[in-house]
Amino acid sequence: MSARLFEYRAVDAEGKSRRGTILAADERDAFKRIAAARLTPLALDAQKTRGPMFSWQRLKQEDIVGLTRELAVLAEARIPIDRGLAAIAEHEGKSALTEMIRDIAARIESGEALTSALGQYREAFGEVYIETIRAGEKSGNLSAVMNHLAELLEKQLEVRQQLRRAMMYPAIVLSVVAVAVTVIVVFVVPKFAATFASQGAEMPLATRIIQALGNNVREQWYVYAGVLAGAVVSLMAAWSRPAGRFTLERLLLRVPYVRRIIVAVTAGRFARVLSIALESGLDLVEAVRIGGRSTGRPVFVAECEMMCDRLKTGEAFVDVIRSASYIPSFAKRMLGAGKDSAELAKSCTIVSRYYDREASHLTKNVNTVIEPLMTVAMAGIVLVVALAVFLPMWKMASINH
Repeated sequence: MSARLFEYRAVDAEGKSRRGTILAADERDAFKRIAAARLTPLALDAQKTRGPMFSWQRLKQEDIVGLTRELAVLAEARIPIDRGLAAIAEHEGKSALTEMIRDIAARIESGEALTSALGQYREAFGEVYIETIRAGEKSGNLSAVMNHLAELLEKQLEVRQQLRRAMMYPAIVLSVVAVAVTVIVVFVVPKFAATFASQGAEMPLATRIIQALGNNVREQWYVYAGVLAGAVVSLMAAWSRPAGRFTLERLLLRVPYVRRIIVAVTAGRFARVLSIALESGLDLVEAVRIGGRSTGRPVFVAECEMMCDRLKTGEAFVDVIRSASYIPSFAKRMLGAGKDSAELAKSCTIVSRYYDREASHLTKNVNTVIEPLMTVAMAGIVLVVALAVFLPMWKMASINH
């Protein structure tokens, strides 16, 4: 049960009236907290909480990254987590984040472990986030683990923002071209063709095809809109399901440049989480499993599960990692060179830095790959539409002369 904010009216030991608010799990817990403050509660009312109305009030990855960095500072400074979180909540402007931080602080204050309190918000933090912190708590190395985790999340966010910026220009250009071509095909070309046909001119094949397509789209636009909407919804539904995401990921891995980006991001994230897990004191099997899950790639997660099964049977890590089809050869050599957990953790750090740089470089240069393909496609579309418009004009000019 999430913590709630209660308004109370009470009297102190001298009989003076006191009013205030208190965060508690329920009314009984609120009465206990008020009594612990040497107050006699007279009235208690729970405040109604409202969910965020707008998208900018909802939790985003940037919020989790900022909170993780603040938790790392608290752990490094040896400030009690509950007290530090309460101070963070007082200065936080986003209502959803404030409510979550206050709830976590209240749970820790009431005796729950940090991972147990974070587990109530598993959807926001993710399984790997919580399990990594659990490993840090077990090893007593929470400060280092939190710093590693904050750095990991910042790298993930940076790559995502770079890819989003790189795709913005092609998306805008393609959208504008799509609208322009639709207007020409649906409205302009059919009118041109009808005008020329009324003068007895025979339409060229390209014009007749464009005319038929434009008339069909104009008359049955709802069918095309339904097909487009159905395709988008189907892709979103498939991506939200493990089996569908597994299939879509395998298809994406067949696209050359996309495969390089996916492999670089996955290798860097896997190596970084593997390093964190090993430095936190987890055994190799559990570290590989957590590292695989952290990537969010169903194909690689399945591959890591098979590696874990082989490690349990006593196979050497160097032999297991060499058989992984998702890990690049450089990463295999570096990871296989580690003879113990300490050396393997260092190798993982080197691998993660290398592939983080490569992923950043690839995402920044997405435009250099997309722009030539986009130019060729646009030129082909413009050529077909131009021929459909100008061929009849040329034909009419030749007839008149």
